[in-house]
Amino acid sequence: MDKNVITIGYEVPDFSDIFYAYSTNQSLLDADIVVFEPDFSDYSLDYSSEPQYKGKPCYDKNSSFRLQEDSKHWQTELSTALEAGKTVFVSFYKFEDFFIHTGNTQSSGTGKTARISNIVTLYNNYQFFPIQLPPIVPKEGKQIIFSGHPVFSSFWNEFKDYCKYESYLDGKVNCPLFTTKTGGKSVGALFKVGTGNLILFPPIIYDEEKFTKHDSRKKKDIWTPEAVKFGNRLIQIFLEIDKTLRKGEDRTPPPDWTREDNFQLVAETQLTLEIEKKSKEIDSLIHQKNEMITKLDHEVELKNLLFEKGINLENGIILGLNILGYKAQNYNDGKLEIDQVIVSPEGDRFIGEAEGKDNTAVNIDKFRQLVTNIQEDLQKEEVKSPANGILFGNGFRLTMPAERTEQFTEKCINTAKSYNYALMRTSDLFQVSKYVTASKDESFAKSCREAIKNGAGKIVVFPTVPNSLITSK
Repeated sequence: MDKNVITIGYEVPDFSDIFYAYSTNQSLLDADIVVFEPDFSDYSLDYSSEPQYKGKPCYDKNSSFRLQEDSKHWQTELSTALEAGKTVFVSFYKFEDFFIHTGNTQSSGTGKTARISNIVTLYNNYQFFPIQLPPIVPKEGKQIIFSGHPVFSSFWNEFKDYCKYESYLDGKVNCPLFTTKTGGKSVGALFKVGTGNLILFPPIIYDEEKFTKHDSRKKKDIWTPEAVKFGNRLIQIFLEIDKTLRKGEDRTPPPDWTREDNFQLVAETQLTLEIEKKSKEIDSLIHQKNEMITKLDHEVELKNLLFEKGINLENGIILGLNILGYKAQNYNDGKLEIDQVIVSPEGDRFIGEAEGKDNTAVNIDKFRQLVTNIQEDLQKEEVKSPANGILFGNGFRLTMPAERTEQFTEKCINTAKSYNYALMRTSDLFQVSKYVTASKDESFAKSCREAIKNGAGKIVVFPTVPNSLITSK
């Protein structure tokens, strides 16, 4: 091959020598073409307790750390490769979210009743991706429509029988290559990134049993002639796609001997050194950019209070309450699972449950869970009195907050009154938390905590955010 190809996570038949696992620290700087698939088979689930948390897989502590480090590594490597004008093929493998250990713990109880619980957070197998994608929906199917892009005609004609889609992009894509039969959702696309090309294509799935046979003489499995033909043709098509997409495709690559000293031009040597220097600067800037993107993702988590549900809403609530001065966190000791355990600086203790509704108000469904959690919490030896209950609601979550009708049903409001539990709109919590984040107004934060304490049996009404809030530009 004139071009250097590296495959990560996806093994092309008869090209095992260029294949590397996702868990390796391989550099892509030597590659002209990269074939990539997020294969997490080298990482271990947390079987020391339960391999699932809230119905999703949970990786053990060591794998959690490695996953994060490896994903950051590949994000940087792929960004650098694309900025340098290389072609990256990514197999659009099934989107999966799961939990990983954060490395933090929380303790409860004292003495013999003391328990240490590990804190986990949500993660997914596309954290490595070098650009922002529309939302990914994990749905499978085989009915794929080819857009007709001429550069990918041979790929589609020869490998369509091996393709299936495992996820689709739920949003606008400028250059879709393959779509679902119904709905026109993109299951493959071409993105121009820097001077490089990023190609998302439906997974090419071959039968490993059919493509391998055991060689008794070599005492190992080898590729069958059919597999060798398949692999060579796939690599050839990747090379042809790369060649067509690049500018100056008809230029002859300079022979190796032109690099000898007696053929080097003065300006060429100087420019080569400058390019190497700039490349290092670019690598550093890309690394800084990726760190800033990660930081930004964390900073905007407060917006989860406006439109999210499930674990993302729960995390947004914890963030908002911590901003107001509470110590708030999830609790899970393997037997009892609580959305939020909340303690104020004044010593008030609450237990919360969260509910988000797409197009309706929050109803009474969560009250049974809230009552049960408070009772089970009270049975712990270190707990001397029942916690106060809070039902956090994000009703009509897909509608702008100002346009929503009451976010709790009348029955929900009456039930809260009978139990003397507080109701809190998470969109209200967003507004006061946003203000405190910007102003550092401890007095206002204390007023908000007083409003929550006094909100038992009704909807919490926070103090009005001062007009003096200055928004930086």
